Amino acid sequence: MDKRRTTSEIKTFSFNALEGTVVGGSSTAKNFEFRDLSAQPSVSSKPNPKIIRSEREAEAKTQFKIDSAVRDLRGLTGQERDDLENSINSQVEKRLKEIRDEAYREGLEKGRMEGADAALQEAMAAHEQQIQAVEGMVVDLRTQCETRLENHRHDIYEMSKRLLKWLVLKEVQDDGYVPKLLEKLILEMNQRQNLIIRVNHADFAHMPAVVEALEKRVGNLPNVRIEPDMDMKGRGIILETENGILDATTDALFQTIDKIYESVVNHGR
Repeated sequence: MDKRRTTSEIKTFSFNALEGTVVGGSSTAKNFEFRDLSAQPSVSSKPNPKIIRSEREAEAKTQFKIDSAVRDLRGLTGQERDDLENSINSQVEKRLKEIRDEAYREGLEKGRMEGADAALQEAMAAHEQQIQAVEGMVVDLRTQCETRLENHRHDIYEMSKRLLKWLVLKEVQDDGYVPKLLEKLILEMNQRQNLIIRVNHADFAHMPAVVEALEKRVGNLPNVRIEPDMDMKGRGIILETENGILDATTDALFQTIDKIYESVVNHGR
């Protein structure tokens, strides 16, 4: 016989109660009541939305699929429907906001363009009035100028003629005037012989030297005669040749100027 079996302590087994607590090794039992299985369980409260969302996330990450009835009872289906509706509403609101903003910008830009066009039209109208006013001033000024010019045309011509004669007198007083004039007259007549040169009494004494200097430039001048002209008041030369006479005295030049201005004045009238 095994000694371990004979020496082991034997204890009394007591059954745990399905309901209640065990006190001092003894248990208190209550009568079990059968419930109507056909009655629908009443759901007093749903799980926390955070728990439902965590269950949905866990389902999405794993291959585990929750039964549709369980999803409805737990509230997963409702939460998905609410999330979908919220997402749709958010997208709709976002799109509506974009449409409103775009319409606002278009309206603002259109208003700005219309305002700019109106301002431009107003500025152009004012500018047109200014142009017309300036044109009127120009026409009026032109009329006044023409009237004054017509009234003082003769005085203007006389002043211009006197100025020109004054410039001629200044040029005539130059010491090189008579030599240059004689050279120009000989070249214009294209004749170098049988010449009669008439000058005033003051220039007569200098003419031989003038003719000698001129021959060095244009060539020999045979049969040249120099005569003083007592009737010549100003400086100048009267050149007589076989082809004709050239009067280049100051008086003749002034007469030419008078004729030119007289023809201009008559033409202006």
